[in-house]
Amino acid sequence: MGELPDDKFPLNNDRFDLARASCQEVLRAATQGPHERLHHHAGFSSVKDGTITRSDYRTLLIRLYGFYLPFERAAATDHSRTRWLKRDLNWMGVGAQRLSRSPLCPDIPRLNSPRRRIGALYVVEGSALGGRQLGRGLDRLLGEEAVEGRRFFTGRGAGTGAAWRGFLDQLASAGNHTAGRTLLVSGATETFELFETWLTGWRDAG
Repeated sequence: MGELPDDKFPLNNDRFDLARASCQEVLRAATQGPHERLHHHAGFSSVKDGTITRSDYRTLLIRLYGFYLPFERAAATDHSRTRWLKRDLNWMGVGAQRLSRSPLCPDIPRLNSPRRRIGALYVVEGSALGGRQLGRGLDRLLGEEAVEGRRFFTGRGAGTGAAWRGFLDQLASAGNHTAGRTLLVSGATETFELFETWLTGWRDAG
């Protein structure tokens, strides 16, 4: 992604004022395209409406694992999502040997500054909010009130909201000047675009 002007962010041919908007508003606008397209992703849509098959669900989780393992390493963050995915997949009969042969997402963005890293984390922390809603669509496949098999989507459970608010505090501090916001945007957009591209080939994990 090319460098952005110091005071504006182009969005749908309009001029988006980086200085006046909140960091969250800036990142939401910058990632609006891939975010909306992922709402219509075949795998996520079938999870949401309760029609996903066990085979497709297993394939989707393997694909997600292929993204989160290298991402969490690159972001130097805790590996909670990788652990949740491994737990779900293990419960579904996919062990460590099978996972060791699954493809991993290449070209994780270089998170070589704290602000680029926080921008990238905006993508995964924000996805946790929608994950809890998606997880409810698994009742038909896993059983109502079942915990096992959907740990990735339930994530931190009741603590999800508090974790998001804590992250937003970090985000606001990181974007207290325009140059910092430019780095936040680049980290977020590059991560979101890669995530979208990777999930386009989700059945490759089957």
